[in-house]
Amino acid sequence: MKELDDDELQELLNNGLVPDNKTLSDEDKDDLLAYQNLFTALSTEPEQGLPMSFAANVRRKLQEQANRKSDLRFNLLALAIFAAGLTLAYGLLSVMSPENGDMFLSAVISFKWVLLVLVAGFVGYLFIDQRLVKRSY
Repeated sequence: MKELDDDELQELLNNGLVPDNKTLSDEDKDDLLAYQNLFTALSTEPEQGLPMSFAANVRRKLQEQANRKSDLRFNLLALAIFAAGLTLAYGLLSVMSPENGDMFLSAVISFKWVLLVLVAGFVGYLFIDQRLVKRSY
């Protein structure tokens, strides 16, 4: 006996043929039962729709994400301003008095690890904060 295709199975279901009919092969019975279960499941409606606050929740999450991007830009800008401030201070001190410029540079170089740890901690904090926010979405 040839295997039934989808249209034939649908026609058999519409005519009221049940999956335990003896004229069908085992494969056809399984297919007919699967179709019957599928259409039974499709005919039922979901028990609950979207909550009334769904749009507000989506908008709030999008706004939080936009705020986080803005915060990240602000923090990176603050980091750039800090670096530019150190550079500007060295430049001005070097112009006014080369000895003071050299003293400032030697102070920055002697405390380079402290500055690098502060900058790395700041960037690490930003990275971890962004990861945690991303995970909560």
